[in-house]
Amino acid sequence: MEHRRITLSEQLLAFLRELPDIDIDSLMEAYSRPLPSSIRINTLKTSVERCLSLLREDGYLLEKIPWTRYGYYVSGGDNLAESIWHMLGLVYFQGPVSMLAAELLDVEPGNYVLDLCAAPGSKSTHIAQLLQERGVIVANDISVDRVKALASNMQKVGVINSIITLRDGRIFGKRHPSMFDRVLVDAPCSSLGIISKDWSVAKRWSEKVSERISRLQLGLLISGFDALKPGGKMIYSTCTLHPLENEAVVSELLEKREDAKLENLHVEGVKTRKPLEEWKGMTFHPDIRRCIRIYPCDSGAEGFFFAKIVKQDGGGA
Repeated sequence: MEHRRITLSEQLLAFLRELPDIDIDSLMEAYSRPLPSSIRINTLKTSVERCLSLLREDGYLLEKIPWTRYGYYVSGGDNLAESIWHMLGLVYFQGPVSMLAAELLDVEPGNYVLDLCAAPGSKSTHIAQLLQERGVIVANDISVDRVKALASNMQKVGVINSIITLRDGRIFGKRHPSMFDRVLVDAPCSSLGIISKDWSVAKRWSEKVSERISRLQLGLLISGFDALKPGGKMIYSTCTLHPLENEAVVSELLEKREDAKLENLHVEGVKTRKPLEEWKGMTFHPDIRRCIRIYPCDSGAEGFFFAKIVKQDGGGA
């Protein structure tokens, strides 16, 4: 596999060296490799068996991604992105760890689901697939251009039970309280888990970026939680490594909403790390230990943070 030389700023290197339980050389080596090519087979339009047969007939090599039902690494053959199978929406390109967001959400057919930061649609189309054309997904984003991509992707994969909205996600909790069975907040972040995908992340990042964006993330997370029905479940995810955008945000939600509780997360097939319990004088809520971190050097792909939050009956905002 091709390796690329990547240079990180001294400020970013200093932050990464402060992370416990990580080998900086292994992380840098992971950053230098391109992300693997991976797809999700779209069962709204085909069966897994039929799609695998079609792809293999065209010379593609496929390897199952162990932690997701419909995900495969793909190699060989011609450019799959230009194939008829991709154009018809039988396959959807998506990062292997990214697929965990919908998998961990426990979506059931008939659910009302809110994807608060949905564009360009990888996780929304995954959720729609899990709904099996029952229930509804509200896919929201704040950017006009990104919503256009979202609508295009939802149409291409054959989603018929979706509503696409163009709103600031922070208003949903007030306007639609206790409405949804499931909520996904895949929040905008500093993207330190996908530097191998976008080198400019390494140049743009500073501590102030994480400090600023964490305030937006908290607003989105509180809004998503308030839109959740009692007994409902929510996934908060980011593709970054900074605790101000991960543990600190979830910890503050737990302090502000007494009916918010975390569930344990277990993922088979990839190494997960314990979350940070403190950072630079901040001590996080003790339940933060139920979250997970996945580093690029462990997954061979993206780095992510995941928290699974349940709204308990009988609590109050």
